[in-house]
Amino acid sequence: MLSKIRFFALILAALTLGMRFAHVMEAAPKLHWEAELYFQVQTSLYKYFAIVGPIVQIGSILLIFTIAYLSKGTKSFRYTILSAFSFIFSLGVWFFFVAPAASQIKEWTVTNTIPEHWNSIRSAWQFGQVGAFSFDLIAFCLLVSSVLFTKEDSIQKS
Repeated sequence: MLSKIRFFALILAALTLGMRFAHVMEAAPKLHWEAELYFQVQTSLYKYFAIVGPIVQIGSILLIFTIAYLSKGTKSFRYTILSAFSFIFSLGVWFFFVAPAASQIKEWTVTNTIPEHWNSIRSAWQFGQVGAFSFDLIAFCLLVSSVLFTKEDSIQKS
């Protein structure tokens, strides 16, 4: 049972990391775009990220906490719990930097105007995604490490 939960946690964590990595890879070019192009992309491209992203990330956090609960007292427990908290820190970065910027960008579609300070909004969104990715990468590495420790423990026992 625990191995199945680990499997699905790894899948969801990898998908979370993949979505964030996409934002990191596109950050440099987007920092050079003019306001109109940035507006078009931001208001059309990320619809499914907003639908799928929370389900995938919250699902991975819940599964990782389940793994931590089931693996108390093992070497992998520490890595597992740190992984869960790192994903939570990633969400914190997202809520603190990306969500407010996304809200302002969404407002642009209602007013159909781009504010003069749009560069600061773009920076908050882009660099917030990079910060969130950093925590997601740490979380994923910790989760993989917890699985490797589990395998190492079982090899030593045999």
